[in-house]
Amino acid sequence: MICSLLRLLPFVLLAQSCCLCHAQTGQGKFVIVGMGTAADLITLRGQKVVAQADVLLAEEGAANEMWSGLAVGKLVWEWPHSLRKFYGADPAKVANETQRAEAIRLEATRRDLIAKITAAVRSGKTVACLQGGDPMMYGMTLFLELLPADVPTEVVPGVGAFQAASAALRRSPPYGYDTNGVILTMDDWPGRLDVNEKLMAAGSTMVFYTMNLDYPRLFEQLKRFYPPETPVAVVCDAGDPDQQRVIRSTVARFLADVDRSKLPANRHILFVGKFLEVGQARKDFTPRVSEPAVKK
Repeated sequence: MICSLLRLLPFVLLAQSCCLCHAQTGQGKFVIVGMGTAADLITLRGQKVVAQADVLLAEEGAANEMWSGLAVGKLVWEWPHSLRKFYGADPAKVANETQRAEAIRLEATRRDLIAKITAAVRSGKTVACLQGGDPMMYGMTLFLELLPADVPTEVVPGVGAFQAASAALRRSPPYGYDTNGVILTMDDWPGRLDVNEKLMAAGSTMVFYTMNLDYPRLFEQLKRFYPPETPVAVVCDAGDPDQQRVIRSTVARFLADVDRSKLPANRHILFVGKFLEVGQARKDFTPRVSEPAVKK
């Protein structure tokens, strides 16, 4: 028991010193925290930031649903699911009247939220923005773009779906036998230049984040660029020790093999590529000449 307490002592002292420093300097900060894909995949740095934060910011419902234990006794602010919608567009130029009204409302919501964050940080508070997985992959990072330049910001990386799903597959995606690239992408959208068919041309490993993914269209495209026996895998709830599952198929059989209605919405990721079978074998199979050892 004493030994266990002694092992924890450095972490306790570190947390106390950080809290004391924060109190003395009064320096606030806005921190985006990647919370990982499962409750036990948050980093030690992320835990520390959340514990010391004065305000937690999260998508509506997420704090209570996923991180309720961390939110106890904290002031929690929320943003609506649609906060990013129409971001970057001039509301006055949106032709449809209903959409224009929504764009105006969301622009005002973003403006008001940025004003709240700015005021809190300038008064010495730390605002921790909690985001599942790795926030730098399709996360809500527009806060970093909208906050005034004098507001201190930080991003604490988290274990994302790509990393957690690769671990579930127990294969390293860059090893594709005769390919090395890994392309992380999503469904095509109007105005996109690097459409998926262009990305498929090299035969690289492809990883699809599946928000609103049109599976029939995607697999028709894949069949034009990948051999029918090319392995495919879907990882659901990547990193969750109780919910994680892997579904395997091929480019030719996927649409027939997989009941897509049973895939958890926004909680699965799709991998396509030879790496799923060949492992780290490479086409050239020629050992590289090692650098001569340096004599000490």
